[in-house]
Amino acid sequence: MADRTPLIDLTKAIIPHLVSYKAWGDASFVNMPLVYPSGAFVTVRLTHAPGGVRVSDSGFAYRETESFGAGRSFSRTAQNVTDEYELSLGKRTVFVDVPEHEVERAILDVSAASHAIATRIVERASSDAEITISDELHERLDRLFPQTTYDDKIVGASSTEWEVSAISKIDGEAVVFQIVTNYPVSVYKASTAFHDIAATPRPPRLVSVVRSKKEMGKSYSILAQAGRVIEIGQPDDVFKKAAA
Repeated sequence: MADRTPLIDLTKAIIPHLVSYKAWGDASFVNMPLVYPSGAFVTVRLTHAPGGVRVSDSGFAYRETESFGAGRSFSRTAQNVTDEYELSLGKRTVFVDVPEHEVERAILDVSAASHAIATRIVERASSDAEITISDELHERLDRLFPQTTYDDKIVGASSTEWEVSAISKIDGEAVVFQIVTNYPVSVYKASTAFHDIAATPRPPRLVSVVRSKKEMGKSYSILAQAGRVIEIGQPDDVFKKAAA
């Protein structure tokens, strides 16, 4: 159509917002179109090195894992990832020294590795946190709602099959319980799944189970928009009311 923007013009307008850079002293920083679990963009640092250029993540992956209280896992995971990408590992940084004609590839590799390190560690920490709630949830649901299946699947309006913590049958109606931890990956997964499931013709009741509403901070409002939110330590009546 005549009123359509030419794709090349659209592309030119978008690219500067996907990748940006800035200089700081004798270093250059490049923001990549990759996002850490916290929502921050992956950034690499370029400095001169003997015979070429050093490309590093400047410790951003380490600081990302530290912000989630998972810094102790950095060394082991980072070593595995840097081996995969054939990069070097400092105490808290991922880096590689390359000649100038290989800088572009190095930026891609270092940013991908930094992203992978942070994502793997935070996802594992989130999974471990879910396990600590899981046993308590099983005990509670077995007692209150005997017709319950665990680690079940349910299809949303988009035809996506979502894995959920538990599905209870109460008076012929389904109630979905999803354990949610205070990690972005857990919050957004639950929110996306619940909104999709809620859009089905006859949606089940949707309940997020958290350790503490207060500790969820701003994430609580995200979950509350998608369904009911209860704490694992609340009385049985709260569970019954949420499922009603």
